[in-house]
Amino acid sequence: MRTPIGITTAALAAFLFLTAPSADAAIVRGGEASDALFGLDDDNRDDPEIQPPNVTANQSLDNADLIEGLGGHDVLIGLLGSDTLIGGPGDDVIVGGTEQASSPNSDVQLGGTGNDVAVWAGGDGSDLFDGGVGQFDALVFGTIDKIDGIPTLSAATGKYRNTGLPTANVTGQGGFCTIEAVADPLERGVDFLIRFFARSSGNLLVTVRTRDVEQLFCTSQAGGAITYADLTEPDPQLVEVSLDEVEALNRTVRAIIR
Repeated sequence: MRTPIGITTAALAAFLFLTAPSADAAIVRGGEASDALFGLDDDNRDDPEIQPPNVTANQSLDNADLIEGLGGHDVLIGLLGSDTLIGGPGDDVIVGGTEQASSPNSDVQLGGTGNDVAVWAGGDGSDLFDGGVGQFDALVFGTIDKIDGIPTLSAATGKYRNTGLPTANVTGQGGFCTIEAVADPLERGVDFLIRFFARSSGNLLVTVRTRDVEQLFCTSQAGGAITYADLTEPDPQLVEVSLDEVEALNRTVRAIIR
C-alpha cells in the first residue's frame, strides 16, 4: 500500500478508510504484501458505542491500537495511545507514536523475524522494543518529520518501494542517550534500558526497554553528530559515526536518518 507524502490528518482518515488492508476499531492488520499501516485512534471516549452516556468511568482504550504487519516489509505507525505493534515476517520499520507528549503514550513494539527498525520519536513515552529473530535489529532516536502530528513517508525504492519510509533528524535532536544493562535479563525479560535525556536540562525524559536488539543510534551528547552502539558487545558504548558508517552498519537506518 503506497502512502501519500505529506498527508494531512483529514486526508489520512479518508486514505485509511479507503485503502487499509484490514481495519476494525482499535485493530489494524496488513496482508502478505508490504503495507504502510497507521493507528486508527478511534477507541476513545468520543465514541458513544464505547462510552455510554452519563458514565463517568472511562470505558475506552484511550486511542490504543493493535497493529499487525503480517507478511512483507511493513511500516507501522501507532500515532496516539499506548499501542501494540507487531511487525511479523520481513524487515519492518516501527514507530510507536508521535503523541506530542499526550498520554497514555507507552508502546510495545515486537519486530518478529527479519531485521527490524524501531524509531522513537520525540513526544513519545517510555516504550519496549523486542527485535525478535534478526541480526541487525536497530533502535533509532530521532525527531520524526511530520505534518499535523502525522509522520510523512519519503518516496523510497527497493524493499520499501510500496510503502516509503519515515525520516528523522538524529544529528540535531535536542537530547542524548545512555545504555544500562539490566541486572538479570531473564527475570526482567529485557536486556537493556536505553535512557533518553534532554540536553538543555539534563533531565531524564524516557526509558526504552530493549530485547534482542543489536544496534542503537542516537544523537551525541554535545549535539550535531550521530552516535552508535553495538548492543551485542559485553559492555556496549556509544561512539560517534558518520553517515557513511551508518550506511555500512544498516542501510534501512541510513534511509531513515539525517
